[in-house]
Amino acid sequence: MLKKYLASSFLLLVLFMVNAHASFSTGLQSLVSQGNTLDANLSSFSFDQGDDCSKLGTLNTSIETYIESIETVYAQLSSPLSLTQGDLTSLDDLSNISRSMAQESARIALELNSIESVADLFEYRAGLSAMLRLSDDIGTMADRILEMANRILVMADNIGSMADKIVFTITLQSTNMQFIQTSLLMTQENLAALNSSLSSIAYNLTLGQIQSDGDALNSDMQTTILTNLNMADELSQLQAQSAQLMGKVVSLYTFVSMNSAVASHYINGDTLTYFSDLSEIHRALALSTENFAQTVQLLAPLTSTPVLSDATNSMLKLVQDIKLMSDRIMEMSDKIIVMADNIGVMSVRIVEVEGIQASNMAYTVDSLTTAQNITVGIIESYGL
Repeated sequence: MLKKYLASSFLLLVLFMVNAHASFSTGLQSLVSQGNTLDANLSSFSFDQGDDCSKLGTLNTSIETYIESIETVYAQLSSPLSLTQGDLTSLDDLSNISRSMAQESARIALELNSIESVADLFEYRAGLSAMLRLSDDIGTMADRILEMANRILVMADNIGSMADKIVFTITLQSTNMQFIQTSLLMTQENLAALNSSLSSIAYNLTLGQIQSDGDALNSDMQTTILTNLNMADELSQLQAQSAQLMGKVVSLYTFVSMNSAVASHYINGDTLTYFSDLSEIHRALALSTENFAQTVQLLAPLTSTPVLSDATNSMLKLVQDIKLMSDRIMEMSDKIIVMADNIGVMSVRIVEVEGIQASNMAYTVDSLTTAQNITVGIIESYGL
């Protein structure tokens, strides 16, 4: 009777161990399947697909859920544990998945450098936060997988027969973990560097508004026809527009100067394009101002003293406004470029834009100087 009882108990124990191992093996295979899905999702992620930060948030949540699954499998481990080739292969797969995800994390972090559109300012800031969280989660995940692998190997009761495969698995785990730690450290250092600098896309919205207003002023100046009767009113209206535009330029310049005093900049390509376009606009504004001065000079003999006085007064203010705007834009671009974090990457574009700015600035100064000299000459000639 006792023999039957012992035999029955032994059979139950064997069945329990078989079932426990089957559950353990299934758990590992499930983790591999989930991990491959996560890795594929991470591999397909890019910052140019729209709703990027929301997708990053979903990835973060998925990884955190995956960590919970790893911890669940880990908590269910019990001795004795007989390992199979399939179990060790699953552990190898999990280690490789962690390595791949760490590598993808580094790739995605680098993509933050390439955000170019004005609308991406908030995406950029949110992306930094999401990427720091993502790299931290991947590091936690890798740690849990390594802890689980070590625990499984310690609990194994068939180490002798699986020695070669276990040595391979331990070596792979160690090598991958070193790679993971290095990748995540580099990722977090890069993100920290980006976080300590300010992307110039922070200025692009205002630069776009300044460009739009500058184009409008340029259009109005080119379509304005001065006469000996309307020159005072027309030039006064144009000068009021230029003063308003100058206020926006000075305000942005002040903002850039304050930021430059406490942080470096990360140059965005669109910012350089705005600087280039604005130098073209200032050149056009200066040329129109020079043409106005010549027209006023021609009409001066036919113009009443009060009208001529008001017109020349507006002309001088217009010259000063355009000169100040042009100077501030040049100074602003210098502040952003000189201490830029990515000046090497953007060097060709920077040289191109600075060449355009220098050329346009020379024409701008020449036209404004001519306009000012003509206007001062009119004031002296007519005793205004």
